[in-house]
Amino acid sequence: MPALTSPGGVKAISNRGTLSAAFALLAILIVILLMLPEPVAFAGSSVLEIEPPSEADSHHPSPTPSEKILSRDTNKHCDGDKADDSDDSASDADKTTQASKDKPSYDGDDSDDSDDADDTDDAKPVAASKTQHQAIKPQDAKESQDEAESKDSDCAQKDADSADSNDADDDSDDDTEVASKYETRPSLETRIDHATDSERNDTVTTSTIANALVDDYSVSLRRDSVTSRDQIGSERFESTVISIHKDLSETFGLGGGFGTVRSDGWSGFVGSFQAHGKILGTEITASVARDFIASEADAIRARIAQTDFGLSASYELSKRISSDFEFHHKLYSDHNSSNEFEWTPKYTFDIRKTKLELGYKFAYTAFARNTDHGYWAPQRVLSHNLFAAWAFDWVKTYGRVELSGGPDFVKESGPQSVGPSSGGLGVSASAAIGFRPREDMMVEFYLSEEQSPGWRSTNTGLSLKYFY
Repeated sequence: MPALTSPGGVKAISNRGTLSAAFALLAILIVILLMLPEPVAFAGSSVLEIEPPSEADSHHPSPTPSEKILSRDTNKHCDGDKADDSDDSASDADKTTQASKDKPSYDGDDSDDSDDADDTDDAKPVAASKTQHQAIKPQDAKESQDEAESKDSDCAQKDADSADSNDADDDSDDDTEVASKYETRPSLETRIDHATDSERNDTVTTSTIANALVDDYSVSLRRDSVTSRDQIGSERFESTVISIHKDLSETFGLGGGFGTVRSDGWSGFVGSFQAHGKILGTEITASVARDFIASEADAIRARIAQTDFGLSASYELSKRISSDFEFHHKLYSDHNSSNEFEWTPKYTFDIRKTKLELGYKFAYTAFARNTDHGYWAPQRVLSHNLFAAWAFDWVKTYGRVELSGGPDFVKESGPQSVGPSSGGLGVSASAAIGFRPREDMMVEFYLSEEQSPGWRSTNTGLSLKYFY
């Protein structure tokens, strides 16, 4: 028997059917949505979604040259920066490796997508930070570029200054090398001297000097030709001497020479021996030499020979203060003799690659007899002179200038053929200028003049030296 249904019951059944259909449709819709592609499925939350970084952006960008400079301590020297470039390259590689490790993995799996959806809120600060970094980065890059250019400019300037300094040192070293490069090479020198005095003596001397180094022996051959003229006439004189010197150690050396002289109608022998050493910081030289006086025509006529026993010493009290001492005892062929003593303390200044010497010179000379044989032989001479000497050597050009003056006290008992006859103020001046037109050639001009009461002498000369 069919059941009876009331209108209210029919309405309730109809509502339940509608709800069941709605729930079924909702379930189907949810399943369909889950099966759709990822961008469509989460379109509603795409405003908060952060797009995963691409493979190209997954690594940290390697620093630009300016960033490399700024990442170091700016107070380090440029040399240190250059040395750290390899370290920066290694650091860049480490940064790349670390970035690969820190990169999140996006596989496209549904479970990973759900996790990304849950982490959307956490990603907001990261997005803001990235955006801010991108906005600031151009300005930072510009400042980094400016600072890098400034530091590069400083480094370039330091390198330039260092190069200039090195060039100056090299130039100084080159100057010294050029000046001394040929000193031990064989050489040939020709000299021409012209001397005159107030007694109308006129003397021209031509000298040729050959030097060579043979097995640690310094060998020299010298030939002098003298032509002297006075009121009586002219005289000629020639000499040839060979000398040998050897340094036996750093502090001791020996040398000697032997030769012949000849003039009109006569000839003779000359020779010398010399020893030098360094004892307790003092350089000492002892010598004995025999030669003929050929400075005046009258002396050549008289055939005056002299034997000189000499002793000299030089001591440096400090780098700038030094003292020279010299003593000579001479024996003459006319049975005369003399003693000469000279002491010269001086102070040296170094001024812009030149040397200035200021000093005092004390000299004493005494002869046993006043003779008139062509050489100055006063009974006694005492002089006190102050002097100043300036010397320079600029490789291509070199020179020396010396001025001196002071009182001379002269005592004699007879007439003299040469030299001052009375005391008074004596002055002297000398100058020499040399040129090196080539590294193996030297040309030098020199001039000296001496004046005392009743006496004046002048000497000029030219020297040409060539190194082989």
